[in-house]
Amino acid sequence: MTKGVETREKILEKSAELFNQHGYDGCSLNDIMDATGLQKGGIYNHFKNKEEIAVEAFDFSMQKVIRRFRNRLDKVSTSWEKLVSVIETIGSFAYDPVILGGCPMFNTAVNSMNTHPALKKRAQEGLNMLIRYVEIKLEQGVESGEFKKVDDLTGLASMIISTVEGGVIMSRVYEDDKFVKQAEEFMIGHLSNVLK
Repeated sequence: MTKGVETREKILEKSAELFNQHGYDGCSLNDIMDATGLQKGGIYNHFKNKEEIAVEAFDFSMQKVIRRFRNRLDKVSTSWEKLVSVIETIGSFAYDPVILGGCPMFNTAVNSMNTHPALKKRAQEGLNMLIRYVEIKLEQGVESGEFKKVDDLTGLASMIISTVEGGVIMSRVYEDDKFVKQAEEFMIGHLSNVLK
């Protein structure tokens, strides 16, 4: 890895943490300079502006999210085990976030809702990808005969994510993992009734 690539990665890693913890508006270029130890010119040598840093930092965070899903799902084989693993992986963002500050998709979505269209679009794309990922796991279970046929797999995938993500948020707010564990247990129980 060249020094320029290393520097760029350092900027993205530190910026991802800052944006995920403080939001776009709560993170200044000075914060990024302090975190990286670089001057303004050193940062702008790699990025046009703060928005470009924020968008690429979100992409950096999402790559970490994807790696976590892949690492965990590679260890299981049945559709049911994969679905449970997806639920537990989403839940893990409450007590073991891939980037400091919690779930980057949710944080970015909330922090950019009406103010930063490029970031909002990236958060929507990330969430759409996750919904589709869960939907594929459900489809595979139905096709293999492991799961009963379900009319609205997209709705079920969305419900899984929103329920567990709600538990993640409550656990972070109350600094207590019990909320995400309850959401996981509820959703696993519900899916067992719906799918088996």
